[in-house]
Amino acid sequence: MSYTKPPRVLLVDDHALVRRGVAALLRMDGRYEVVSEADNGEEALRQLSEQFAMDLPDLVLLDLAMPRLDGLETMRRIHKQWPRLAVVVLSMHNDEQFVAQTLRAGARGYLLKHAMDDELFEALGMVLKGERYVTPTIDMARVKAQDRERTELTPREREVLQLVADGHTTQAVADILNVSPHTVTRHRANLMEKLHVHNQVELLRIAMSRGLVVASGSESIKIS
Repeated sequence: MSYTKPPRVLLVDDHALVRRGVAALLRMDGRYEVVSEADNGEEALRQLSEQFAMDLPDLVLLDLAMPRLDGLETMRRIHKQWPRLAVVVLSMHNDEQFVAQTLRAGARGYLLKHAMDDELFEALGMVLKGERYVTPTIDMARVKAQDRERTELTPREREVLQLVADGHTTQAVADILNVSPHTVTRHRANLMEKLHVHNQVELLRIAMSRGLVVASGSESIKIS
């Protein structure tokens, strides 16, 4: 795909310093236009639906670990509603399960944050040409093996699982999703059955090991 104008980029990351750093790199390069920034997945989806409804950006740079609506679920929703929109995931995680999850969800690229200075523009160039880019240090053979072991969850199950992993209690999850605590408990029971575990500690351990949730690192897990 050729561009007569600079490709337009939406940056999505809950850390303002990271967004500013990436935006500065893109602006200094001069070949890209940063048209907007969002600090969470919900805001990114809102902007795409409203602000950019008639003129989508060419590329979304998306953080993987965000509170409330993590990058994985944001990626899934973007791909479902705007399947032709190119998304590159920026992540601190080099685990193959996270890569498998994001590529399956529709990501065109997977870039480690610590390698951004060296790889960012190579990745963007390839993705905008319709190719896929994955940081070379990631073992794609193991990514494919992880993909074969995937567990299918519903969107609401993924949302509940991520909120629990973020440290929210059953009541807090219910309040956030505007459902009853009984509904949250039922979703959690379904998750345990699908993942063949018997308690919430095992549920979170298995979910993280399979890349089904992304730990933000800022919350403590509550069991209730």
